[in-house]
Amino acid sequence: MKIFVQAVAVVALLCLTACSSTGPDTAAGDAPIELRLMSFNIEWGGTHVSFDNVVAAIRLSGADIVGIQEAEGNLARLAGELGWHYNLQNYVISKFPLLDPPGADRRFVLVEVRPGAVVALANVHLPSDPYGPERVRDDASLDEVLALETGLRLAALRPTLDALAATLKSGTPAFITGDFNAPSHTDWSETTTGARPHMKYAVDWPTSRAVESAGFRDSWREMHPDPAASPGLTWWAGRPPLAAYAPGANDPQDRIDFIWVAGPARTTASTLAGEPGARDVTVSVSPWPSDHRAVVSTFVTTPAAMPRLLSPQRRIYSTAEDAVITYRNAEDSLIDVAGVGSFPVSGDGNLVVPAGDLDTGRHDIALRTPGKTDIRSDFWRIDPASSPLVETSRRSYDVGEAVQISWKNGPGNRNDYLGIYEAGIDAEYIAGYDGGLAWIYVDALPEGTLRLDQASSMSAWPLPRGSYVVRLLKDDGYEVLAESQPFTVR
Repeated sequence: MKIFVQAVAVVALLCLTACSSTGPDTAAGDAPIELRLMSFNIEWGGTHVSFDNVVAAIRLSGADIVGIQEAEGNLARLAGELGWHYNLQNYVISKFPLLDPPGADRRFVLVEVRPGAVVALANVHLPSDPYGPERVRDDASLDEVLALETGLRLAALRPTLDALAATLKSGTPAFITGDFNAPSHTDWSETTTGARPHMKYAVDWPTSRAVESAGFRDSWREMHPDPAASPGLTWWAGRPPLAAYAPGANDPQDRIDFIWVAGPARTTASTLAGEPGARDVTVSVSPWPSDHRAVVSTFVTTPAAMPRLLSPQRRIYSTAEDAVITYRNAEDSLIDVAGVGSFPVSGDGNLVVPAGDLDTGRHDIALRTPGKTDIRSDFWRIDPASSPLVETSRRSYDVGEAVQISWKNGPGNRNDYLGIYEAGIDAEYIAGYDGGLAWIYVDALPEGTLRLDQASSMSAWPLPRGSYVVRLLKDDGYEVLAESQPFTVR
C-alpha cells in the first residue's frame, strides 16, 4: 500500500506541473514544424581526436535530433554536454523527449517534438567488414559483391525496416539515420562508373534499394540529385591521423552515411559537416574529430498524434535509481509492475517506482485499459557493484557445433557483444583489431543466453579445433567486461 500512495502522489504532482491534458484527437494539431536531423559516426566514442569538437560540431549544425554511431559508452556523456535526452538502445540524442513505443523491439524511438505529437526515428550502424567498395576495387565480380551485401548488411537492416512498417502505415513521419557501410544505388550508375578509381561498374546496392522500396526517400539526393555535381562523400574524412588507424588514398571514398525520410515530411535542405574545405561541407570544426563526415538534413513535417503508450524512460536502471515509467492516453487504466504491484493511472504522466521496491533483474510492465489491448514493455535493474559474468554451457564442443553462451550483469548498451578468441590472446592484441573470431551482439540486454553458430555469427564459422574463451565486450569497442573459462573445439 505504501508504494501505491507514493506512486500516485508523484504522478499527480507531475501532471499538475508538466503534463498536457491534450488527448489523442487534439494533441498533434495540423501545424507543420521544422526539424533538423544529423547522422554522425563519431568514431571510437569521439575521444581520439577531440570530444569537445564532437560537441561543437553538433551545436554548429543546429540539429534537433542526432543519430550517433560508434558511441562506445559515451552517449550519456555527449547528451549531458548538450543538456539533451538520450536513448541507449538506439543511440539517439535529442532536444525532445524520447519514448520507447510498444512493438518497436528497440529498433526505433518516438520523438515527442511537441506535447502530444511525435515522429519516429531509427538509427542504424550496419556491419563494416568485408566492405563492398573495397571488393569492387580488388576486382570482385558484381555477383560476388551483391551476395556479400545481401547476406551481411541487408540481413542486418531488415529487422529495422520490418519494425517500422506499421508506423509507416499509420502515417507517422519516419526517419532513418545511420552509417550503412554501403553506398547508394543512385550513386553507382552506368553514368557515374569511373567517377572514382574504385567505381569500376554500376552496382544496385541492396541496402539503399531496400530502404527506398520500404517507402523512404534519400534526403541528400532529394536536394542534390546529380551525384557528379554533389557526391556528398561521408567516408573517409580528413581528420588527423591516429597511430591505430589512418585511412588513405587506397581506401575508397564514398557516401555511406544517410538520413532517410518517409511520410508527411518535406526535405528543405541537406548538407555535410566535416573538415574545413572539404567538398560539400558547410559546417566545420578544426580539427575534425572523426573519420566520417556527418549528414545534416532539414525537414518541414507534420507530426502524428501521440498513440496510447507505455514506455520506461530507460531500459536499464541501477539499484540506486528510481524507475520512471511514462504513459500517454491512459484513460482509467492500471499499470502492472511485475514484483511490485498494480497502480491506477489516467491521462498522461509518469509513474515513479522507488528503487527500494525493486529487485534486481528484469521487470515486466503492462498498461491495462478496459476494452483495449494490453500494452507491454519491460525494464532491467542491475547492481553496478556486481561484476559482469560470461560462461559457456560446456567446456568442449565438436567442430561446427553451436556454442551456447550465457552472460549477466552487463551494462545493456546497444552494441555490447560477445566475441570468441583464442585462449591466451590478451586485451592489447584485441585493441589492435586482431584475434577475434566469431562474434554476436547481445541485443542491448544486460543478461541472457544465446547460441553462436553458422546462422547467428557475424563472422568466421565454424571454429577450427583449438582452445578458446568467450569475452563480453563493451559497446562496439575493445574494453573486455568479462571472460569465460576456456573451452575446446575438438
